[in-house]
Amino acid sequence: MPRKHRRLPEEPPTSPRRPRGQAPLWALVPWADIRRVSGDKPYRCPGCDLEIRPLSWHLVVVPRSDPEGRRHWHEGCWRIELNRTQGRRRDRA
Repeated sequence: MPRKHRRLPEEPPTSPRRPRGQAPLWALVPWADIRRVSGDKPYRCPGCDLEIRPLSWHLVVVPRSDPEGRRHWHEGCWRIELNRTQGRRRDRA
């Protein structure tokens, strides 16, 4: 008689890890606080106007002079924005 293949009881799925992290050195600017995060909800990237999907890593840029002006950026879009505005003084304080 063949043996029955017994499966282990299923464990409940664990929630995805979403720690807040420091932004890469290339992304830092003196006029804003920048963090690398993974959010629970979708955001709209101001660089490409596309959705940043939930649980995907992206950058949060918070201008020091305007904390209400916080924006969520794709890392690639933020790199393009920095290249585009390089040399301009963005300090509004």
